[in-house]
Amino acid sequence: MRYPWANSLLFLFLGLELLTGFLGLISGSEDRSIYLQLHRIGGYGIVAVLVWKTVNVALSLKWRRSGPVRTASLVLTGLLVATLVLGFVWSWVGPYSWWLFSGVSWHIYVGVALVPLLVWHWRYMRQPARKGFSVERREFLRVAGLAFAGFVAWQASEGLVRAADFSGKSRRFTGSYEAGSFTGNDFPRVSWLNDDPDRIDVETWTVAVRGSAARPVVLTHGDLTEDDLVTATLDCTGGWHSTQEWSGASLAGVLDSAAPTESARSVVVRSVTGYSRRFSLSDARGFLLATAVGGEPLSHGHGAPVRLVAPGRRGFEWVKWVVEIEISDAPGWWQLPLPAE
Repeated sequence: MRYPWANSLLFLFLGLELLTGFLGLISGSEDRSIYLQLHRIGGYGIVAVLVWKTVNVALSLKWRRSGPVRTASLVLTGLLVATLVLGFVWSWVGPYSWWLFSGVSWHIYVGVALVPLLVWHWRYMRQPARKGFSVERREFLRVAGLAFAGFVAWQASEGLVRAADFSGKSRRFTGSYEAGSFTGNDFPRVSWLNDDPDRIDVETWTVAVRGSAARPVVLTHGDLTEDDLVTATLDCTGGWHSTQEWSGASLAGVLDSAAPTESARSVVVRSVTGYSRRFSLSDARGFLLATAVGGEPLSHGHGAPVRLVAPGRRGFEWVKWVVEIEISDAPGWWQLPLPAE
């Protein structure tokens, strides 16, 4: 039996898709757009390999296999095709949603559902390379050529989307589509894990700045002037982005007022719900504690009285309803890449 080069390359592409998809999900900076560029190339590479494997897949249905094995293989194929279709439609046609979730969210969820079946398939179908298998390099080169064809198909599809004036041409490097830019509070309101606290009284609200600080302070809403302006793009993992002019107090000034100790390395911004994100001290100094957007006081749905504005970060790191800023000695990366609560 020949060494299954097509299977090996398919698993390589799928692994690339999982890794680059995850990195792209948590990266909001354009200098890291390479992750999602590789993700797109990998998607077309999978299509190219699937075309190569179509005949073998069809023939394999005639082999004598147990019912569960056959069913698992068909489910794996169905999920893989569904993941690709969801991604391509989102990239070409434009934003869409179904049953409370956006198309790109479904692309992610179905892709994650592939993982256990993919691991099973790899264990079930794996075949060690036998001695002398390099003589089949011609077959390997054919399949490797399909990988290059995937790259060409990606470039061609991007050109087609622009030439045909599809909505997909306007998507951001993250794959997100614009929604309500420069409209004050009139842009989508979402929260990670559906945080939804009661409305907060601005008059009694305070934010505590404590931890590794020489002068811990407690600030009121009035202490956070709207003198600092930042134009920044909130890019949600649900597939939309919105650019607004935010105003409030720079986090650098707030940190300076508390005088971080020499051992301080990171900042934890915490919501009234308990939700929090950690940032390196140097990165945090470029952020804003916003009390207004587009000249309007923040609405409750957008995090009033105060929310974090973190340019270059994905939306789940823009903490809403801020009540505490903890200066910490722990490194900035000391947290889960995606929040679990």
